[in-house]
Amino acid sequence: MPDTLTPQSTMTDWLDALAAANSNPAGGSAAAIAGALAAALAGMVAGITRKRERYASAHDRAAAVLDRASTIRRELQDLAVRDAKVFAHFTAAKGEAKAGALLEAASVQMEVLRRAADAADLAATMADVGMAAALGDAATGSFLAAAAARSAYWAMRADLDPTSPESGPMLASGLELVDEAEAAEWRVRQILSERIR
Repeated sequence: MPDTLTPQSTMTDWLDALAAANSNPAGGSAAAIAGALAAALAGMVAGITRKRERYASAHDRAAAVLDRASTIRRELQDLAVRDAKVFAHFTAAKGEAKAGALLEAASVQMEVLRRAADAADLAATMADVGMAAALGDAATGSFLAAAAARSAYWAMRADLDPTSPESGPMLASGLELVDEAEAAEWRVRQILSERIR
């Protein structure tokens, strides 16, 4: 992984690194970035909703979403970097150390999955109560978050040794989180169907 990639790296830096003809950073980092974009969109809709007096009844919920979305976005940016570093550790590991590195990679993706599911819920909340003109932005956040959750789950599943004692509980928890993200996405699809003709 290039030493220059950090949570503060530009989008161009990340896209160039992801497009490079090597395997790091890769899908795990991309899932984290997608989740961070989802959280950013939920936060944006919350922020503009709070500025509109017409949506005064939603101001408290929007404030809570804005605060949580900001935290999730930063955490997912950090996880994008962490995933790349963990994968670099895996490629350098030898013998039995590879299994430990894969478990660490799976743990990172579990953290991405948790935050992506949260981001999906935040985006769905803003699709429901946020400024009507920003419904498409909240919906985009929901779709990105659900995609990030699915990607993180399958990355985690690929990294886990099915015979390890950690595998079963992690996969079960992960599947529940994917279900949560997809349920939030489905709520948004229903809202879109009702409000956009």
